[in-house]
Amino acid sequence: MLFTTPEYLIFFAVVLIATELLRRKLWQHCLLLAASYYFYWCSGSIHILLLVFVTLASFFCGAKIFTAETNRRKKCWLALGTLIPLAILGWFKYIDFGIASINSLLGAAGITVSVPLLQVLLPVGISFFTFQALSYIFDIYLGKLEPEPHLHKYALFIAFFPALVAGPIVRASEFLPQLREKIHISGDNLKVGITLIVWGLFKKMVIADNLGSRVDFVFSSPETATSVWIILGTILFGIQIYCDFSGYAHIAIGCARCLGFKIPENFNLPYLAANIQIFWRKWHMTLSRFIRDYVYIPLGGNRKGHVRTYANLLASMVICGLWHGAAWTFVLWGGYHGLLLLLHRYFIGEKKIGVTSTFLASNTGLLTKILITQALVFFGWMIFRANSPGDLLICMQKILFFDFQFSTFTRLAVLGGAGLILLAFVVMTNKRLAEFAKTAAVYDYLSFCARLRPFYWTLYIAVLGFAILLLSPPETPEFIYFAF
Repeated sequence: MLFTTPEYLIFFAVVLIATELLRRKLWQHCLLLAASYYFYWCSGSIHILLLVFVTLASFFCGAKIFTAETNRRKKCWLALGTLIPLAILGWFKYIDFGIASINSLLGAAGITVSVPLLQVLLPVGISFFTFQALSYIFDIYLGKLEPEPHLHKYALFIAFFPALVAGPIVRASEFLPQLREKIHISGDNLKVGITLIVWGLFKKMVIADNLGSRVDFVFSSPETATSVWIILGTILFGIQIYCDFSGYAHIAIGCARCLGFKIPENFNLPYLAANIQIFWRKWHMTLSRFIRDYVYIPLGGNRKGHVRTYANLLASMVICGLWHGAAWTFVLWGGYHGLLLLLHRYFIGEKKIGVTSTFLASNTGLLTKILITQALVFFGWMIFRANSPGDLLICMQKILFFDFQFSTFTRLAVLGGAGLILLAFVVMTNKRLAEFAKTAAVYDYLSFCARLRPFYWTLYIAVLGFAILLLSPPETPEFIYFAF
């Protein structure tokens, strides 16, 4: 059941009305839990049993960690509570990847034996609900959280349908306290929530889905694409994945808000980041903080010397890349970003080179840093999107050995891009225009729209809804992060 289908809109409207009609808090929670399981059943069928099993196992292990009398017992229950979700995630997501990698190694060694793939079907959202269960276990072990005594509340935290299949990755400390009060559907929450939902649908259906066909065309056969189209395809994919994933996040946050829940933001203008470290504080923020708190810091963080810090950064980002998918391109993408973070920390964080020049401190210097950062980020998107390491090599060759083949469209695209960059530099050289551009870039348009008078807000929603119906393609593909 996709967010973009009429079936979901009907389902959500029924849940919203039924939740408000129920008088008791317990009934509301049970209704939302049943609705969440039904939603996952429509999306993942029999894999709902995995969701239930992970919920029960992490709930039980969390309670045992909290009541354990010795540190050794705590560690034993932590190990069990960690192993169960990771084993399930590893089997369903990585077993065929591991077999294929073994077969490749055997072939390279001249051994003709080939292990057959198991063709394991990846359950929808498994990366997200297992990470939420793990964060619950880790926080109890670290003394940051007390276990939830009510199973139905904990089950609702794991299975809450707006964030179930593609995040944001919500922590128990953010969600469970909101279940202490009776759910009340308020007009203000509905207004903010619907604004987020409609804007999220616009980003997904109008922008991401229309770009998707062109991106697929480029990366399905990069050997036939020109150098310019490889670059354009990469840029378009960077826009597509942002609008697709942030669109999903807006819909999820909006649906939760309509029901009276607040779940964390996942994006904060990442394409305006002026260095790679800031980018990762603004892109997929709930995953970034998970990797930081439960991988990077436990590995030692920056507390055990420079070399260990660099190794921890690289390892954390490789794990982040592998989380995104069972393919070597994702591992390479994670390693690439780990290397960028490592170099940033070495040269900038440790001040190995001077970065306090007057130019870099100016508005044009800020724009230059943003453009350099995003050029590096978008190169990473080419690694991420390539279907195989072989395709990635072809794409890199096309860029390194530029073929200078231009069509009318690509000429216009290059001139248009150059013109926009030039215009941006002109704007940033003027102090008043630069301050206006900065203010406009970070202005909270969604909150402004949600504060409009009812007539103007309804008109805004109607226009945006009409644009979605008019401009979206005939078929709406799944959200990109459903595959992760």
